[in-house]
Amino acid sequence: MKKVALVLFLSVCFAQQSCSSDSIGTEPEENPQDILFFKDDFNFFDEKVWTKETHEPGWTNQELQAYDAAHVSVGKDGNKSVLILTAERKGNKIYSGRVNSKGKKSFKYRKIKASIKLPQTNGGLWPAFWLMGDNDKEWPACGEIDIMEMGEQSGMAAGDSEKQVNTAIHYGPSVAAHEQQYYKANVANSLQDGNYHTYSLDWDENSLTISVDNVKFHTFDISSNTYFHDNFYILFNLAVGGAFTGITDINKLTGLKDGEKVKMYIDWVKIL
Repeated sequence: MKKVALVLFLSVCFAQQSCSSDSIGTEPEENPQDILFFKDDFNFFDEKVWTKETHEPGWTNQELQAYDAAHVSVGKDGNKSVLILTAERKGNKIYSGRVNSKGKKSFKYRKIKASIKLPQTNGGLWPAFWLMGDNDKEWPACGEIDIMEMGEQSGMAAGDSEKQVNTAIHYGPSVAAHEQQYYKANVANSLQDGNYHTYSLDWDENSLTISVDNVKFHTFDISSNTYFHDNFYILFNLAVGGAFTGITDINKLTGLKDGEKVKMYIDWVKIL
């Protein structure tokens, strides 16, 4: 989920999975020694932490939506107060929401967790929870950590949209010299079942470990990678279409019908 040239679109779509393998297992819900560094329960939209982004359609990754502030809100989902990113289609125009904490809230070598309820991604929706380097460097030199993305075209083709999770890291001195490590796999159960699920990153000097519902999903080795030893800021967004989904023509979009709204809900995010 980044503003890059077409070379990235192709590299993401055809990248091989990381050569490293993971031993899948559970991790404790919290380590008793963890100290809470930051938490937002989204009882209100805190402008001291978050910025609502605005971008035109096609700004990045051949996505179909425009991002605007009106499609970011804080509201109720049952008895929960949540951050809501709403994707809406009005004829041939699509709008959605994206927020970041750049320059306001960043961190390094900690654990970050978020509780998220996702919409159905089959047909062109692309929700994401991710991080970017909070520095003065351009992408990909700033570094990028994709904790969770769903809706990739391969998952749709296999009928696994509700279970296939994608994670990646991006880095390099320039767009032309962009490098990535990329991993995707199916989890045991649907993550688009109308319930909240927890996505987390455990980050230290040597590794980035992604977990889904407290089950380890994948680990990236960064012990010799210089791009992941700086402060990073947080992003949440709900994209529509784009190279990741394989749907760049609005006429082929089936996941968001004219007049329809779909929502991505974030109950909380915390840094330990």
